Amino acid sequence: MVLQDINLDIYEGDIVGLIGPNGAGKTSLIKTILNLYHADMGTIKICGYNTKKNLEKALSNTGCIIENPDLYANLSARKNIEITSLINGIQDKDYINQMIVSMKLDTRIDEKVKTYSLGMKQRLGLVNALIKKPKLLILDEPTNGLDPVGIKELRNLLKEISKKEHMSILISSHILSEVENICDQIVIIDEGKIISQFGIEEIKYKNRNLEEEFFLKMNQRNI
Repeated sequence: MVLQDINLDIYEGDIVGLIGPNGAGKTSLIKTILNLYHADMGTIKICGYNTKKNLEKALSNTGCIIENPDLYANLSARKNIEITSLINGIQDKDYINQMIVSMKLDTRIDEKVKTYSLGMKQRLGLVNALIKKPKLLILDEPTNGLDPVGIKELRNLLKEISKKEHMSILISSHILSEVENICDQIVIIDEGKIISQFGIEEIKYKNRNLEEEFFLKMNQRNI
């Protein structure tokens, strides 16, 4: 998907939902922000660092899960976390243990990842993404494989971390009700372009839910 005329600001502590139809450009936008796709034009800055000039410093402020967590299946979850900690120079064991308990992995932390369900792999991926306390956390379909209890726990955890750590979070998801429950700002993308950007409070003021607002914006675009 070719991205065009993208203008997006994510402010400190905001949780931003990125929504749109399949093939709209959500994952392409995320990969471009992370420099996994090359941007022919424009400027991307993370915490003030230009990704073209200071990529290492820019990415040092980010944590992400794109599509599926990148894990070592034949190693235990503990070993996966230790490797991530070593790579990022993290030695705060109390914080790491707190993340493990928060994600309810403590009882199976020494089992090999290949024995984990999709939902448990997603939880482990989140621990790895959060381990360096990033200023920007990017999640592509983070509730994939989680049951309703797990989704609620993840929602509460992300809200708590965002507030406590002043962390900005960009979430791409198809579950509009969950996006509405967790996000402060919404960005609708279609055919590689941002077609609408608004705060959740705006649609509440209009007595509409996110699903109604989404289809309204899409229908207006197609008129």
